[in-house]
Amino acid sequence: MRAAGVRRVVPLVMVAAMGLCGCAEISQKFAATASQLPGIGMSPDAPERPAVEGAYPAVHDMPAPRNSVMLTDIEQQKLEDDLTVARDRQMTSVGLKPVEKKSKTKQQGPAKLIPAASSRSIY
Repeated sequence: MRAAGVRRVVPLVMVAAMGLCGCAEISQKFAATASQLPGIGMSPDAPERPAVEGAYPAVHDMPAPRNSVMLTDIEQQKLEDDLTVARDRQMTSVGLKPVEKKSKTKQQGPAKLIPAASSRSIY
């Protein structure tokens, strides 16, 4: 009974394999005919390929080092104050109350250290 099952399966496998082999290649005649059909192939409005291909972008070139100086403490404080004023003005214009200013003189406890092996660490 087992031999009869194998005799039925082998021809089916061979027919399926031959059918799949036919999908692997399209004849040149069919390809030439199909390319003339509307909606298949390149659009007639497509631009021509350039004669010389463009160069790859220089992805490994590093930019020149910055020649600007960092802000001084006074300039940074002025910039932060300007940004705070602009934020408060925008919040007022949309009907929200401005954020209360935090006192810098308030002493906070020592900063909590996070061990390097902690799940809250970035390392």
